[in-house]
Amino acid sequence: MAALTTFFQQVLAVLSSYRPIQDTLDILLVALIIYELIKLARRTRSVQIFKGLFILAVVYIVVAVLDMPVMKYIFDTLFASVLVLIVILFTPEIRSVLERMGRSSFAKIFYTRDENIAPTKKAINSVCGACSSMSDDKIGALIVFERRSMLGEVVRTGTKIDASVSSALVRNIFYPKSPLHDGALIIMDSRIAYAGCILPLTDTTNLDAKFGTRHRAAVGMTEQTDAVVVVVSEETGSISYVEKGRIRHDVTSGELRDYLLKALVNEDSTEKKRRFSLSKKKKGGEE
Repeated sequence: MAALTTFFQQVLAVLSSYRPIQDTLDILLVALIIYELIKLARRTRSVQIFKGLFILAVVYIVVAVLDMPVMKYIFDTLFASVLVLIVILFTPEIRSVLERMGRSSFAKIFYTRDENIAPTKKAINSVCGACSSMSDDKIGALIVFERRSMLGEVVRTGTKIDASVSSALVRNIFYPKSPLHDGALIIMDSRIAYAGCILPLTDTTNLDAKFGTRHRAAVGMTEQTDAVVVVVSEETGSISYVEKGRIRHDVTSGELRDYLLKALVNEDSTEKKRRFSLSKKKKGGEE
């Protein structure tokens, strides 16, 4: 009974010192951080690391209970630098979180898009034309459009090209006997920057079995960056585009063009065509 009374007294003491705005905000932020960490752990291999750390903690408790001085000294030394240990173990995950923060809506106020969109439109048209041709011939392709996330680590695995985007050049790069056809083509600033690049594969197990290595690489790339990736299947010739880890499969070259215009130029070509058509009809009526 005394213990229960003490518990209620402690609860009342906490509630009496509760600050509605600051403490509520504090709790919500902590809950959000924990929620994001759980989501991150489920999407990556971090859950295995957490299991390993849990086992180490259990072993440490056993060592402390049995009073094993040598093992206790080793564990104490290890856990003394726990912050450094966490940074080392979770470097990819921490980097992923920071990149997501940098791609957030708040961060967009520090980002300005180049107003000269003509080269981007030309690159999109050339890529769509090449994808249509490669789809007919069942030539596999993997094309990455860089956006805000820098792709420095990825481009270091490929060969520098630095050429204007053209349908013929894209097809030649992915021609089956080309030395660069197996890797990814990277488009930066509306130019073909690199080819033959190796993309990170996704760790997800929910991907449909019909998707091969190219699609897994596209999903992995868009999970780690804000890039847009276009895939042409070598087996079926189907065209897909991938963004934020999600695949839109078996699209036409026209649908691909509309999507790329919206994603890279922020322009809905279908809507612009409709407005242009209405404008022409209106002018015709006035005449």
